[in-house]
Amino acid sequence: MKPILVIVSVICGILMLGGLVGYTYEDEMTGIPVPPVNQVGFAEEPLTESAIPSALIDAELTLEWNEDVWVGLITQEEFERCAPSNGVSSNCGGESSVNYAAGGPNSKDTQSFTYDISGDVYYPVDGGAGFGAGTTVDVQYSVKVTFAWPVTIFLGLMGSGCLTLAQKMN
Repeated sequence: MKPILVIVSVICGILMLGGLVGYTYEDEMTGIPVPPVNQVGFAEEPLTESAIPSALIDAELTLEWNEDVWVGLITQEEFERCAPSNGVSSNCGGESSVNYAAGGPNSKDTQSFTYDISGDVYYPVDGGAGFGAGTTVDVQYSVKVTFAWPVTIFLGLMGSGCLTLAQKMN
């Protein structure tokens, strides 16, 4: 029994350290169409199919682009309120009529933003092309995933408890 407790304790320690360091995934989306100034382009698909459980995982998204446009994120509720069809919405026609969770028209100058995407479903949006139809944007993104603090604390307590039990056994 003692070797099993030590092994469980070591596994908890490795998972805890790995969860603190995390994992970063990087990729690029190219050729995303951008609507003209004061219009919002809506993606048809969300970033994730379901909400990332914020009690278990922290996921931090960083978006960067080089074109003179803006990029943002909206919640699923806002996407449903705007009800876009073919990438545009008749309910939320202008940039100021959309509630942005992150980014939006204010991100045009910085051309990047970072946002914690845990706990909800988000849809990407863009706009601000002053050149008319046919403008596209290439977006580089990275997602850093780490364990949330409750998971890290649980693993630490479980590993410490198993090690304490193993030491008390003769």
